[in-house]
Amino acid sequence: MKREERLNFIAQFIRENEIKTQEELVNTLLTHGIDVTQATVSRDIKSLALIKVPAESGGYRYDLPKNKEVLQSSLHKALAFDAITGVKMKDNMLWILANPGTTSLVKNYLLEEYGDDIFSIIIDDDSALVIFEIEEEAKTLYNLLTEF
Repeated sequence: MKREERLNFIAQFIRENEIKTQEELVNTLLTHGIDVTQATVSRDIKSLALIKVPAESGGYRYDLPKNKEVLQSSLHKALAFDAITGVKMKDNMLWILANPGTTSLVKNYLLEEYGDDIFSIIIDDDSALVIFEIEEEAKTLYNLLTEF
């Protein structure tokens, strides 16, 4: 099954059924003959921007956001800013320190919001080097990150 078909299946299934955990979603997909891993389902959940809402049976279940674009943008910003633990600036470059394993999230957010102003981003597990086209753009983001 292609990724897009799987995402459509997941979206439809969670509209009609109460799914509370990733494990439950993985098992449901496997039961329906869709070969997936937990990592794949985790990426699918992010792609669909699924949220947790109160379930009728208690606890929380997965649901689709009402306004996916607005929710996804604000969620990316919140997650990215929460992941950042430090920042330094040199000329038109920012060095961003983040929680291990979160730099892809930070990179995606920065490219969404500042993509036209960024020359390049280089990431490893816990840091990112962001090279801006001009120094003023780097200063703007630096000020935002140090105030947050």
